[in-house]
Amino acid sequence: MTAVDPNAIDTAEPVEGWIRICPADAVPVDRGVAALVGSTMVAIFRLSPLGDGPEEWFAVSHIDPRTGAPVMARGLIGSVERAPEAIATVASPLHKERYDLRTGVCLDGQGAGLEVFELRIIAQELEVKLPSGGHRQET
Repeated sequence: MTAVDPNAIDTAEPVEGWIRICPADAVPVDRGVAALVGSTMVAIFRLSPLGDGPEEWFAVSHIDPRTGAPVMARGLIGSVERAPEAIATVASPLHKERYDLRTGVCLDGQGAGLEVFELRIIAQELEVKLPSGGHRQET
């Protein structure tokens, strides 16, 4: 049996392919949280705005591609400067590989990427769409 993060947020039933997770305000800024969406462990990140831009939200697999451990929501958030803009990243807390939060691509080496999921906020409620909204990227 796979260990589940004790701080994971449980979900409601799917509505039109989207699964309600929690109120958007329940996700802390510049941190990750784990959510069990059906049987899929998802890491959700809410990043503070850069300059005058809006907050950024990302949903990726909570499973570290290298080890299979459910830890990505506890990863280190950062960014990589790539023209013309910065790329939001999360680094695995185990081996420190960095992943592009938009695409899931591993930026360090040629490892497997993270699965990426669609995320939206409707009436201040955070929703995720699985699995058709996600894809696995490999470099």
